[in-house]
Amino acid sequence: MESQGAGPARRTVLGFGSLVVGLGLLSACTPSAGPTPDPTAPSSDPATVPGPVITATLATGLDTPWSIAFLPGAEALVSERDTGAIRSIGPAGTPVVATVPGVVHGGEGGLLGLAPSPDFTSTGQLFIYYTAVDGNRVSRFAHSRAGLGPEQVLVSGIPSASIHNGGRIKFGPDGYLYIGTGDAGQQDAAQDIGSLGGKILRVDPDGAAAPGNPFGSLIFSFGHRNVQGLAWDASGRMWASELGPDRDDELNLITPGTNYGWPLVTGAQADVRFEPAAHVWPSTADASPSALAIDDGVAYVAALRGERLWTLPLPTRGRENAGGGTLSGSTEYFQGEYGRLRDVVRAPDSSLWIATNEGSSSRILRLVPGRG
Repeated sequence: MESQGAGPARRTVLGFGSLVVGLGLLSACTPSAGPTPDPTAPSSDPATVPGPVITATLATGLDTPWSIAFLPGAEALVSERDTGAIRSIGPAGTPVVATVPGVVHGGEGGLLGLAPSPDFTSTGQLFIYYTAVDGNRVSRFAHSRAGLGPEQVLVSGIPSASIHNGGRIKFGPDGYLYIGTGDAGQQDAAQDIGSLGGKILRVDPDGAAAPGNPFGSLIFSFGHRNVQGLAWDASGRMWASELGPDRDDELNLITPGTNYGWPLVTGAQADVRFEPAAHVWPSTADASPSALAIDDGVAYVAALRGERLWTLPLPTRGRENAGGGTLSGSTEYFQGEYGRLRDVVRAPDSSLWIATNEGSSSRILRLVPGRG
């Protein structure tokens, strides 16, 4: 069950124009600062890095926002899981700019991931992950101020359920679309490379298997329970956040053809058949990680049940230095201050935007990352 926050149902945008340009205006919410830097500590010590600060509330009264996507020109689109609506966040408020036809809401299903094409300026193509009557699918639409054009279904047959429903989609630096799916409550599907459940998929803009996929199919990696965050670091390495069962939430370094173990193992257990998680939160009460953003070598992980934002400095080298369960320097911020956190994305002005998960009283917050 998604938590339902209390608060006004109206939708407002607070000082949007000045907020995107400057950092001076603070939200009506009390900002939370990170740990006070120790001026005597070495510069490499994580304690010297200022913590992230919430500087503004950009919108309120959204109904279960799930994905934030920026279009060229800094316009932001936000999907509402339960209503099937796509809203624009800008100076005009939060108007509905499109409603996706055929969305079926139930539990964790509904309107989920949004991803504009890398060539959106010329094509206007918007990719959408949503739950339909026959399962999850990823479709392509032409998006304009007039709304959405005809639907082109690219990937169908992704298992759906009220739990473990996946839904995150992102274009990678290679220009291909990556799709995070859940096992939809069918645990064995995660180990079955004939199923799209419990996988990360990699497809071209027409929905075909991207060149170089390890199994000659849509599947890029497998053995996942419920992938919720996808992001790439400056070296081009792919990372994913993933919900565990009653323990062992994970941050994984993703490589093609790799088996991440679910349901046979969780976390960073030593088993040569599976890739251990780079970082593990042993208690799901601390995390239940949703979205993931990477900025300046630091992973920002939005937590649902944990109701906080986690930061984890990422290793600068390759797979052999990924951590094996515990990346050093993980820090939590804003515990319990803004409720459940659903999405975190890097904005064009280098701030981060966070979507809260508070039912019909959800918000979009603006955050300034900590800098070393």
